[in-house]
Amino acid sequence: MIWNFTDYRPYLVEKLGSEGSRTGLRKKLAEAIGVHTTFVSQVLKEKGDFSLEQGESINGFLSHTYDEGEYFLLLLMKDRAGTRELKKRFQDKIEAQRKERLNIKKRLEVQTEISAADRERFYSNPYYGAIHVLIPIPEFRRVEKIAEALKLSREQVQDMVDFMIKIGLLSEKNGELVSGSQHMHLGNDSSTILKHHSNWRLHALQNLRFVQPENIHYSACLSLSREDAFKIKELLLAELKNHMKIVEKSPEEVAYVYNFDFYPLLGK
Repeated sequence: MIWNFTDYRPYLVEKLGSEGSRTGLRKKLAEAIGVHTTFVSQVLKEKGDFSLEQGESINGFLSHTYDEGEYFLLLLMKDRAGTRELKKRFQDKIEAQRKERLNIKKRLEVQTEISAADRERFYSNPYYGAIHVLIPIPEFRRVEKIAEALKLSREQVQDMVDFMIKIGLLSEKNGELVSGSQHMHLGNDSSTILKHHSNWRLHALQNLRFVQPENIHYSACLSLSREDAFKIKELLLAELKNHMKIVEKSPEEVAYVYNFDFYPLLGK
C-alpha cells in the first residue's frame, strides 16, 4: 500500500520491480510518461525527480484512486521542494494523511452491525461476494491481484474493498487484506434474497459460454411422485448440510460457485 511509504522512490521500486528484474514495467512506465527508461532509472537512484505532470501520468499508469493519487503527488512535491521549510510543510501533510489513513477505526468507522442498506448494496453486485471469498486465498490478498482475476479495474475493486472494510467484512493487516469480524447471512425472508439468487444464476449462465470439462452444469424437468419429490428434497438438504461442513473445515485454496434448485414446475 502506498500509505506505508514516505518516499515515492521505494514505493515505485516495489510496484515496478528492482533494476534488472525484467518485469518490463519500467519501460512501460517510461512510455506512459513520455521519457526514456534511463531517466526513470536515474530518478529512482535519486539523480533527479519527476515533474508534477509526470507524477499525474504515473497516477494513471498505476491506476491510483483519487486519494492515492493525492498522496503520491505529496510525496513527489516533498522531494521537489527547494527549501527545508517547504519540505517540512509537505512532510507534515504526508504524516497527517498517513495517520488518518492507517488508523482504520477512525478512517472507516467499522460498524458493529451491518445495516439493511449496506446488506442491499453488498448483494446488489455479485463481485462483492466474489471478493469476499477470494480474500482468504493467499494469492488474492491485494487489490491488484483481485482486479486482475475478476477482470475489473483497480478503482472498482478498491471501492468495493473499502466498503467491505467499513462494514467489517474485511480488514487490513500488514499491508494485506484479511477477513473481518463481521459475517453476512441472508435468511429466506430477506428482501434481498431474490437479488442474491439472481446474481449467481446469471453468473452461471455466463459461465456456460466457456465449456470446461471440470465444470458441472445440469438442468432437467422431471415427472415423479409427490413422495419421491419429497425424498429428493430431503436428500438435497441433507447433502447441502454435509457440503457446508466440508467447506467449514477446508483450507482456502480455490473459489467455486455453488447453486442448486429443486422446485415444482407449476409453482404448487
